[in-house]
Amino acid sequence: MSPEDRQKALERHGLTEEPDGYVLSLRGFQAGMRTARALRDQGDEEAVRMLALDASDPLRWEFARIIQISAFTSYIHRLGI
Repeated sequence: MSPEDRQKALERHGLTEEPDGYVLSLRGFQAGMRTARALRDQGDEEAVRMLALDASDPLRWEFARIIQISAFTSYIHRLGI
């Protein structure tokens, strides 16, 4: 995967890469929350707990960030990289 393709994949997942790790954009947060709602609907207890938190709670952002990092990683692996 070229650096340009990697950057596009990061942007698609609402992530940027910083020296300290991945940072989630608003777009990434929204995508992560959509996934969290789908997980909640499937009975995922962690998603239920996270979505019960106030929208301004930093843990919700962290949960969405983890979801998006996982989605990005899965995407890269599906490409065989």
